Amino acid sequence: GRDHFFINMKYAIDIETSLMKVIDGRAVVLTIDRDYWLLMKFLRNSYERGSLLIMPYVSSTFLDVADDPPLDHREKDPSTWYFFRGTMKRKHGGLARPMMFDMQKLMNGADFKGVVLNKKDNSIFGILNRTSVQMRRSSVCLCPEGDSPTSLRVFEALAAGCVPLIMVDRISIATNLPFPSLIDWDKIAFFTHPLGYINNITTLVSAIEDTVGMGAGKDKLARLDEMRREGRKAFNRYFSYLRNAEGVAEAMLFEAWVQVQRKGAVQGPYFNKKAAEKAEKDEFLLGKVKPKWG
Repeated sequence: GRDHFFINMKYAIDIETSLMKVIDGRAVVLTIDRDYWLLMKFLRNSYERGSLLIMPYVSSTFLDVADDPPLDHREKDPSTWYFFRGTMKRKHGGLARPMMFDMQKLMNGADFKGVVLNKKDNSIFGILNRTSVQMRRSSVCLCPEGDSPTSLRVFEALAAGCVPLIMVDRISIATNLPFPSLIDWDKIAFFTHPLGYINNITTLVSAIEDTVGMGAGKDKLARLDEMRREGRKAFNRYFSYLRNAEGVAEAMLFEAWVQVQRKGAVQGPYFNKKAAEKAEKDEFLLGKVKPKWG
């Protein structure tokens, strides 16, 4: 496991115990969520050591391979300026999702609906197609917590030219967003506190309307347009598995390269000498190497 990748893109982890020990040793684990409880439970060493590399979710085909969406706010539909589709009953942080229905009553142009997808039902494709069309018409897509801090809709919003409003604290979400060495997330998404932490919905809605609402003002609307353009560029370059799988792979390898430097394993522009000293000291205590650091 010292120099291997292990890809965990499913929520269910079903691995033989012997292989689990190898993976939880020194392998870099590729996952779509760092702070997902199953990952913390079954790959605790990898989680605590930080040898996790966050990958983007795979977006719907209806959005990934579609033509470029409208990116100017004047082309967006005022009736669905704010958009959300998804399951309202989730675990952990997602328990607060029903609060969005209260927000909807106070927002100008909010279109929020709870949807449950049945993967065994062919109607799922019609739902996904309609959702992709509606998302492309929208200006701001709400992305609350689900069972884990991030969700698929963050990446689908970027694909759709809809600015993600990620309803997770900016500091706590930092380690759950992919490719931080390549992407300035503050240029393509907004962040608020989690819904479960909000005491006054009216205050939250007022702040959202003032920042990204239809009446926010010329300069703020221009900023939204720029965020849409940058978000779409980021999606095409780093997140599109269907149109640019090579770009996704290159971004993954770059982040892995940065990660091993910050752990002091190899030299480079991101090299962390203190981490290297600690790692070598640990190896020395195990009787494996002679120390090089003074």
